[in-house]
Amino acid sequence: MYERLDRVQPDTVWTTLSDDAELEELSIPAATALRPLLTTEIDRLRAQFPDRPKAGRARSLWFVELEDQAYDDAGNLSALEEIRTKVQRALRDKEPGTIAWNLGRIRRHYTAISLPADLLAIHDRMEAIFNAADDRRKTAAVDLQQAAIRKEIARRATDEAWQRELERRANIDSPRVFIVGAQTSSTDGDQMT
Repeated sequence: MYERLDRVQPDTVWTTLSDDAELEELSIPAATALRPLLTTEIDRLRAQFPDRPKAGRARSLWFVELEDQAYDDAGNLSALEEIRTKVQRALRDKEPGTIAWNLGRIRRHYTAISLPADLLAIHDRMEAIFNAADDRRKTAAVDLQQAAIRKEIARRATDEAWQRELERRANIDSPRVFIVGAQTSSTDGDQMT
């Protein structure tokens, strides 16, 4: 149903102007509060890996050699560094969705960072706005799908359309088999001689 919606209403924005303004306002304190929390955890993890190469192939080889908890911690360190970079860019580029998404990733999957209540409240509000936009999109998609179903039912209600549907079903019930070197009519179905 979403493919149909995207064909009929391409590039539709499902948030309202007031939603966008509120999301932009909420994204500033969200990113501002999240960044130091990420930095503290990144610093803690970096202290565990003083021999960590800067980047590139050397870091990849170093990472592969790690085992157990060290492997997990190094993976978390890389992920948190990436999240911090994405949040900072999203703040600069005014992309509140990216900030909300990454804040949600930390909230749901990384319990080592304890998020304060005011940051959780901001995230809850951002999620509520995005959920309302998703609901509007889903309602439009369902309405469009139901209209297409009603149109198809009306089309099939004609005698001519029903006759074509019966022919289509008969063709499905009697598949065509082609025998190399012999000629058979299409109505013989899968009979072999």
